[in-house]
Amino acid sequence: MALHAYVDESKRRDYIVAAAVITAAEVAAARRAMRGLLLPKQPRIHFKDEKGPRKEQIVTVALDISVEARIYVCRTRHSARENCLTAMVPDLVAVGVDRLVLERDTSTERLDKRVLFEATRKAGTEMTYQHDMPRQEPLLWAPDAIAWCWAAGGAWRQRVADHVTVIEAG
Repeated sequence: MALHAYVDESKRRDYIVAAAVITAAEVAAARRAMRGLLLPKQPRIHFKDEKGPRKEQIVTVALDISVEARIYVCRTRHSARENCLTAMVPDLVAVGVDRLVLERDTSTERLDKRVLFEATRKAGTEMTYQHDMPRQEPLLWAPDAIAWCWAAGGAWRQRVADHVTVIEAG
């Protein structure tokens, strides 16, 4: 079974990278489910901008479309993104992910490509990876919601805790 992972980050407290893992066969249906959450004239969902009851609705769909969610946590800011991505690749390969989509951030894209190239070679995988804009790829909204919930702590962390595997990345 082919799996895809959609990746976003949170810098609220610790540096967190969340991956929502979705079965390749379910990608089209998952996209429809996420797009179905858009309000009129809303180009994308950015979880931090949503209100309470709507947040619950969004996170429910994000968890429903995900086979699983994985969170990579780096408690230090030094090389945090690099540490998370380096830990993420072999972990995702181990669970069967063969395609990785990260939210595009021009300030980190060059670093990401270098780290992902090295990590995929080291893991001995041909996992493909790409960067995409959240307006174009609604499946990036799922890890955005999951990462926000984990970073917020309290009841929001509890809301996603049973659905995530947490990996310490440094």
